[in-house]
Amino acid sequence: MKMMTGWHRDAFSVFPVGRGWDIEVNQYDFRDNGGVVYEENGVKVTHWQRSHAKDGASGYRLDWNGLCFVWTGDGRPNMNDIPYVKDCDVFVTEQQAELVEINSGVQGVPPFLARYTIDTHHTPAYAAGYVANLVQPRLFMTTHMPFDPYLNEESTVEVREHWKGPFHFGAPDGIVVNVTKEQIWVREGILPDFPNARAPQFDFSNGQLVVPHPPTSRQEIQEPFIRESEIDPKKYYPEGYHPELLTEWPVDSDLVVPLDQLPENLKDSMGAAWRLRVQNQKVLQEQGGN
Repeated sequence: MKMMTGWHRDAFSVFPVGRGWDIEVNQYDFRDNGGVVYEENGVKVTHWQRSHAKDGASGYRLDWNGLCFVWTGDGRPNMNDIPYVKDCDVFVTEQQAELVEINSGVQGVPPFLARYTIDTHHTPAYAAGYVANLVQPRLFMTTHMPFDPYLNEESTVEVREHWKGPFHFGAPDGIVVNVTKEQIWVREGILPDFPNARAPQFDFSNGQLVVPHPPTSRQEIQEPFIRESEIDPKKYYPEGYHPELLTEWPVDSDLVVPLDQLPENLKDSMGAAWRLRVQNQKVLQEQGGN
């Protein structure tokens, strides 16, 4: 995994990536059903085999603070899931509605392609509800399905053939599930209007803006001739305008700025974000939730 992303990670390391760029790969034997792939600070994640055409697909169960969350990913309905999902708080699996002929017309592909795909890789919605009824989670959710109006009602009916308990689609993107030992509730996440412009998450927990020093520089990872062949900015900037270019990182170590020395617009937004983060942590601790 690290080799596959090696060029990408190195290319972006000219930015102040900090710890957010860390990649840790943990290899495990997928046949070790019930084996632990992570256990730290009271958090335990176990795995088991799933039926998804090729060996190696896994389901995962997370246990923490007396709460349990299961994510199966893709796969055929399988009794191997039952002991790992039984009585879990939140159980998320996939589902495909039995609308092969209709989907064929919408997607413009022969029906047998969808039938074959479902029957070798995926869980019919009827089967999803059947498994949920066997394991009796506090909340059952499904994902990995076309979240389209012409499908949603039928998907719900098929799940309800067997499962009569709490159910919610794991869609659209951004669905948030809040879990405590007493309650579970689902809401739509509050997403930014302009997600491509989300601000970097700097460390300002101690009343300071800390921008970590980039691990490397263009001079270290790029041959000089390619920089020297760049077009002279004077040729494309309009007359009377030429920004002061910043082609090298301006300091030799982490950039540390006290919060009270930031411009007012940054101070207000970052300070508010810091206060909200502290408030959320307190609420979660009081509720004993995740």
